Amino acid sequence: MKKVFIQTYGCQMNEYDSQQMLQVLSAKGFEKTTRPEEAQLLLINSCAVREKSEVKALSFLGRIAKLKKTDPSKVIGFGGCVGQTEGPKLLKRHSFLDFAFGTNNYRELPQMIEDFEHRWADTSADDERDTLLPSFRPDSKSQAFITITNGCDKFCSYCIVPFTRGRELSRMPEEIVAEAEILVQRGVSEIMLLGQNVNSYWGKNQSGRYTKLHELLHIFQKESEGGKLSGLKRLRYTTSHPRDFDEDLARDFRDLEILCEYLHLPFQAGSDAVLKRMRRFYRIDSYLRKLEKLREYSPDIALSTDIIVGFPGETREDFQKTLDVLRQVEFDNAYYFKYSARPYTRSEQMEDDVSPEEKTERIQALKELQRSISRKKYREDIGRKVEIMLEGPSRTKSHLWTGRTRGNRLVHLPKEDTFANGDILWAEILDATHCWLDGRRLDLPRAIVA
Repeated sequence: MKKVFIQTYGCQMNEYDSQQMLQVLSAKGFEKTTRPEEAQLLLINSCAVREKSEVKALSFLGRIAKLKKTDPSKVIGFGGCVGQTEGPKLLKRHSFLDFAFGTNNYRELPQMIEDFEHRWADTSADDERDTLLPSFRPDSKSQAFITITNGCDKFCSYCIVPFTRGRELSRMPEEIVAEAEILVQRGVSEIMLLGQNVNSYWGKNQSGRYTKLHELLHIFQKESEGGKLSGLKRLRYTTSHPRDFDEDLARDFRDLEILCEYLHLPFQAGSDAVLKRMRRFYRIDSYLRKLEKLREYSPDIALSTDIIVGFPGETREDFQKTLDVLRQVEFDNAYYFKYSARPYTRSEQMEDDVSPEEKTERIQALKELQRSISRKKYREDIGRKVEIMLEGPSRTKSHLWTGRTRGNRLVHLPKEDTFANGDILWAEILDATHCWLDGRRLDLPRAIVA
């Protein structure tokens, strides 16, 4: 059997796309391998949102060129966001690269492979982006992703996504539920709904009526109660934009049992002046009011966020406002990135006037503050009884298994022979760091085995 190796960079959307590629290729006789030297077909699924991810993808392309030199029969393809924007240039620059493809046409991969001797780039961005190929999380058979909307219409000044993924396109709710039904029948008990801006979901149903994310979540809740999705225990979604996060969505965290108490809501910067240059179209006080309302409905909800450091024109006073937001909100986790100009974006024309050294200092300040906040919040769980879903054996310690709370916190606990991926059980938390919890299993009557 022919073997394929796929190297993925970027977010859950890219992981989802890679799983879709694998399903398409499996139907054509390819088998996945984790060893690139074994593969007849090597694919790179790239991310262009951060310069660092793009550099990593191009660096890996250079490394696998050596395999092509040793075995010229190997076929190499470069896809994803960088393939979408730079495909023809990559083919011109790298003679060993056989084909390039974009973010919306990986279903044509078998034909591209057949035609690779022509060395062409297919980056057409049509609107046929919906699919019914179930996509498990790469490291789990009990958790899965479903893309419900693709693309973005926000055009933040720093973001390349509208140019690589196209305009927003939402899938029909019936198709989403049908995909979820297939996954649940195959043993999935947790689903993550994905979109570059997932809470702008606006899918037209078979009757021609448009459905909002809030309504889609209620459909999932209803179908999980003895309907098509009976067996589905947990539901999450990401990534959200503050402008589209409304009170209906906040209330859902209180009202929907299936919806996990976790929200990733990027605020990007604490300064209104910086937010204006970013074209985020909200003020930080409105962002904070939304979180205040959310916590009224769900006091124990876990929150995470994204922050861009060193955006053009960001002063030290601006950055202090970002630190102030972290102190005020006390996010469970924060993900921070140094600003880097991306092609085609408005901010590419701005002067990148914050020095690399200053960006590094600000990142370090964020890291130290957030680490102390996370440690404090995680240690508050010591002594508590929490519901966790088992994800599998620890990657580093053979005597441990890992699970995850509804608030998305990682839990380590001693391995037991009866453990199975996807089991939902109760654990007592015994210790904590800033990024995981240590616990032990509890035999409670409410424990559920998926």
